[in-house]
Amino acid sequence: MREPQARSREELFEPALTTPGIERREAFADERVWVGTIRTDANTWSDWHVHPGHDTYGFVTEGLVRVEFDAAGHGVEAGPGGFVLIPAGAPHREGNPGDVPNAGVIFRVGQGPVLEPLDGPPASS
Repeated sequence: MREPQARSREELFEPALTTPGIERREAFADERVWVGTIRTDANTWSDWHVHPGHDTYGFVTEGLVRVEFDAAGHGVEAGPGGFVLIPAGAPHREGNPGDVPNAGVIFRVGQGPVLEPLDGPPASS
């Protein structure tokens, strides 16, 4: 029988892939779901990447989050209490354009690889 589980902040662990200035912590993961936290230093960005088979849902708890999806810098932003959706297969980079750290909770739902790095942004449409 499967039983409910809980994780304290101290029990979260760091995923294998890391980005300087971005702290990710995994709470739960299996072949369908990844759940964890993220904290990003001010004026810090991830590399360009895609989550091929997973929709990514983010809830912002602190600061400002920006997700850019093309070379022209088009993107979406959310602040505390806001949500972000990154559809499976959407090339993007996420970051913090603000002057203070940001933080949030991430849920990835889908199948297949969770992450594929990209060489750079897609062309603007």
